[in-house]
Amino acid sequence: MYIPENKISEIINTSDIVDVISESVILKKSGQNYMGLCPFHSEKTPSFSVSPQKQIFHCFGCGVGGNVFSFLMKYNSITFPESVKILARKYNITIEVGNISPEKKKILDLKEGLFRLNKKVMEYFVNLLSQGDQGQIARQYFIKRGTTDKIIKEFNLGFVPDKWDSLVEFYRKLSIPKNVAEKSGLVLPKKSGSGYYDRFRNRIIFPIFDINMQVAGFGGRVMDDSLPKYLNSPETLIYNKSRILYGLHASKNYCRQKEHVYIVEGYFDFLSLYQHGVRNVVASLGTALTQEHVRLLKGYAKKVILVFDSDDAGINAAKRSIDIFINEGIELKILVLPQDKDPDSFIMEYGKETFKQKALQALSIMQFLTVTAIKSHGNSIQGRVAVLDEMKLYLSKIQDSALRSLHIKELAEKLNVDEKAVLEKVRNEHLSSMERKPFLINADESTIDGINEIHESVRREKQMIAMMLQYPEIHKEIKERKVLDFFYSESLKKIGRKALSFDCDKDQFLSQFMANVQTNEEMEVIASLVITDVSDVKEVYDKSVFLMKRIINLRKKKDNTLTKKIKNAEKNCDSDVFELLAKKQNEIRQLHNEN
Repeated sequence: MYIPENKISEIINTSDIVDVISESVILKKSGQNYMGLCPFHSEKTPSFSVSPQKQIFHCFGCGVGGNVFSFLMKYNSITFPESVKILARKYNITIEVGNISPEKKKILDLKEGLFRLNKKVMEYFVNLLSQGDQGQIARQYFIKRGTTDKIIKEFNLGFVPDKWDSLVEFYRKLSIPKNVAEKSGLVLPKKSGSGYYDRFRNRIIFPIFDINMQVAGFGGRVMDDSLPKYLNSPETLIYNKSRILYGLHASKNYCRQKEHVYIVEGYFDFLSLYQHGVRNVVASLGTALTQEHVRLLKGYAKKVILVFDSDDAGINAAKRSIDIFINEGIELKILVLPQDKDPDSFIMEYGKETFKQKALQALSIMQFLTVTAIKSHGNSIQGRVAVLDEMKLYLSKIQDSALRSLHIKELAEKLNVDEKAVLEKVRNEHLSSMERKPFLINADESTIDGINEIHESVRREKQMIAMMLQYPEIHKEIKERKVLDFFYSESLKKIGRKALSFDCDKDQFLSQFMANVQTNEEMEVIASLVITDVSDVKEVYDKSVFLMKRIINLRKKKDNTLTKKIKNAEKNCDSDVFELLAKKQNEIRQLHNEN
């Protein structure tokens, strides 16, 4: 173990899974559990369940599940030791690490080294901004942009001078190892000769924080008309641009309070809105919005308002992101600002209240698409036909028939076209899309001799394991009857054997057992089995005895029947039947392994 078991137990017993997950997912009380939209797959109706009593989560939609460690690992794409450290920091638990494989230790050490280095680099850039004539140029630039000292300090804005080796020298003074320097992405190897040069030169610097308040990367902007205007850190072990939104570390609580979030494109767009009191805002760092970005935001807001630039590039960026929001089932509106205005210049000129009034006029997805299509194709007969051809693609994707009907009616009125003609276009597009989808034909399992009995047994085996994990009092009876020997499902049998051999206080059995599970597959199976409550101990014992008898009898009956048929086939020299039975036996054996 990299981290001692007693420390893992202490963290499990101290942490609250609802508290941890609610930082990333909006949860609402539902009976004894909490429900929310799953952050790991697209859905509109909550199927993601969190049990405070059992300290587990499970999604009934995609099947993902586990404990507090596995949630952090999957949500943040991190390792088990990293998830333990996050929780240890959150709950002020000191951990002493033990042994770890050289490969894993190397990666963990490198990640931690990069975070430490980025923090020092951030402080270096901040200091450069406050020093000398060169720093004065950058400070004047911020004054020109209307950025206050408070914002500069809160977001640790900095500056790097017009030198090829400013950061290289800083690395040299800190004696940064070559491998860490290269992996940081902030210095680059020279194309000819040896040595390195700085990635950022003569730019103001924006540190990019991840959701855990650690500096994952940097962005830089020139102070003149040089190109490229913006430059960001490359992807590294700790910086993944598809999972990080600028400013979310500071705005997440405001997003929760307001229940909606503004998405802008650039650093100054974010800083200006935040400075003027519109703090439920994030920036996409000039990159295309990804599914990971949208799923990340689902944990903080119910509605998103895109506020991209009003030029063609901004409009096209908004259009490209629409499918993601539709698929993720999150309400989206698009705020189209006046021509030649971006969020930064608009709020600087007109202020917070005017911006909020403008936001109330934000367009729905269909309104935005209709307006931009008409603007693009015009209102001639040919133009309206082109608008209709473009809009049918989006209208056919709307699942709610009533909502789709309303949008069809609205579009027909706007284009002055018969509503039936629009409906026919949309219906034909929907049918065409269905024809393009491949159909998977499953064999009728009821026609396979004996398969139904096996499925019935596996269903009971799942109930048996669920009882074992929640009520270890029945383990003795299971051992004496050797029930697991009669399981069809090899995976369930494996979990059951681990549970029987696991020694732990019964009140902490489930949480401690899950902490020792080695694979994600087993973790998800266990979470799916125990998320639903079973009754009190007396009722569980009575039901478990019935299940034990049923599982044993089903297996004996099935095995005896098959064995008898094979013996009769051998006795009668019926080669065809014998071959068929042998094939059937192999099918059942495969089914054991699959379950």
